[in-house]
Amino acid sequence: MAKMSTAKKFILYGLPPLLWMAFIFPVWNRALGSSRIYEIFADVFRWLVPHASAYALDTAYIIFRKTLHFIEYGFLAYLFYRAFRGGRGPFWSKRAGFLAAAAAIAYGFLDELLQSFVPNRFGSPFDWAVDTAGILTVVALMAREGVRRDREPDGPAGRALFLKRPFDVALSGLGLIASSPLWAVIAVAVWLEDRGPLFYAQERVGRNGRTFKALKFRSMVKDAEEKSGPVQAVAGDPRVTRIGRVLRATAMDELPQLINIFKGDMSFVGPRALRPNEKEVNGSAEPVSLDAIPGYAARHAVRPGLTGLTQVFLPGETPRRKKFRYDLLYIRKRSFGLDLKLIALSFWITFRGKWESREPKVRS
Repeated sequence: MAKMSTAKKFILYGLPPLLWMAFIFPVWNRALGSSRIYEIFADVFRWLVPHASAYALDTAYIIFRKTLHFIEYGFLAYLFYRAFRGGRGPFWSKRAGFLAAAAAIAYGFLDELLQSFVPNRFGSPFDWAVDTAGILTVVALMAREGVRRDREPDGPAGRALFLKRPFDVALSGLGLIASSPLWAVIAVAVWLEDRGPLFYAQERVGRNGRTFKALKFRSMVKDAEEKSGPVQAVAGDPRVTRIGRVLRATAMDELPQLINIFKGDMSFVGPRALRPNEKEVNGSAEPVSLDAIPGYAARHAVRPGLTGLTQVFLPGETPRRKKFRYDLLYIRKRSFGLDLKLIALSFWITFRGKWESREPKVRS
């Protein structure tokens, strides 16, 4: 194997924890301390629990904030562990684990100390205890899964997949908060075009074949599938509205699915969530039920994803048989590191507005 350059090693292992630390203190804590975030949380909480008392609301908000503290510092410990290990040696290193925990705990202490110098804020020993609990929990999980991976190098259990669900919760929660202004803009644009419904709830097939309601901003005309039933959109589909074309090219129509990820119906990365009884029109113009295509059932071994190997590397009109092969490849090779790479590529595709492109969206 060729030796990795110092610059590339820094980008892969050293830069992520530095960026995460820069995010936690100046951005994240400032956001959580704003009254706007509390107002958004209060609106959602009262919608879910309309008769809850003010005490219940305040308690729920404290639990929400402390849970995010727990997750964000646990993720920092993971990034520190990657940095100290640097891709060398066995998956679990006691030295790297100790250094990662010490560095993350020290940063948590520094975070609380620095808040004492911010107007209207103060450091909290309780917050530091919550941060430390998240750090130690993740390091303990890495130790357990690392030992298992070292015993079984090719097993999926050791690929840091235990971080997948906490990461989904943290990132979807952050995404819901950060994207709230976009929701208002998109909702107005959708309504102005034809005065129709803002959202469209689709029944999708999830993990182990369980169905759930996936939320999307409406990108097609009203009652678009009343006659045809569930059929995938194609290039130039007349059912797609003008604003819908923009939303679909940037994947902004799927922004409400952050709620599905937060709830656990979906993950950020996985096979695309398909619809029950969905059909594909083959070369002879004959509709074929997707559950008759090899690989359909095996895809349901994991949560469906907002993005994934298939969504990133294949054009939308690729035959389902080939898409399912990519889905099964992801299931065999999945790891937390692969998820992070696919998420980064997905942001790049969104910025370029290439999700509806008939050409490859990225180079494989």
